[in-house]
Amino acid sequence: MENNEESKQKKNKISNSKDEIHHYWKSPWHENNLPDAYSEAPILRSQLLEELIKKYARPEFKILEFGCNVGRNLNYLFNAGYKNLTGIEISTNAVEQLNKKYPEMASHSKIYNAPIENIIKTFQDNEYDLVFTIAVFEHIHTDSEWIFPDVARITNNILITIEDEQTDSWRHFTRNYRNVFEPLGMEQLETIQCNKVLHSLSSSFFVRIFKKI
Repeated sequence: MENNEESKQKKNKISNSKDEIHHYWKSPWHENNLPDAYSEAPILRSQLLEELIKKYARPEFKILEFGCNVGRNLNYLFNAGYKNLTGIEISTNAVEQLNKKYPEMASHSKIYNAPIENIIKTFQDNEYDLVFTIAVFEHIHTDSEWIFPDVARITNNILITIEDEQTDSWRHFTRNYRNVFEPLGMEQLETIQCNKVLHSLSSSFFVRIFKKI
């Protein structure tokens, strides 16, 4: 049964503000979006990510994840030999669980507990050798699309997006990320429809790998 806030969001889909989207992700009420659900999600997603990254990254690469949640992906990469890791996460609860669940990775990584919009301008040009996101950019409000040029700006080499590009809801925003990033100086090297390689993600999810020109 949906709660009153969820019902209100559905009725006011068009009018949801960036701040309302932030409020939801700081304390999501859907069970499958809680930090516990992320920590228990199929490890195959992290395995797929690591397989993609090892094609393009060396162990010494400086790597950034947008929306790292409880750190499952970062910890998988840490254990695979990538030690120069940074994450951005809006949920304080998720960051607290990250520190408890993966203390070694957390102690060797830099984790920012803030919305992407609040932190991205502080990063230097070409600061990160590889940047990736899984099911995060799809929740970026249209008022915050100004972050995408900054994503390209701070990426020194490789950008990987694994995003739902087709679902439209009060907290999903449809975009073709090739159309977003190629005009910003990123060349798409590879695209994969996720359900062909990972059955836990639907056909609306696409992997896109870009290289900075």
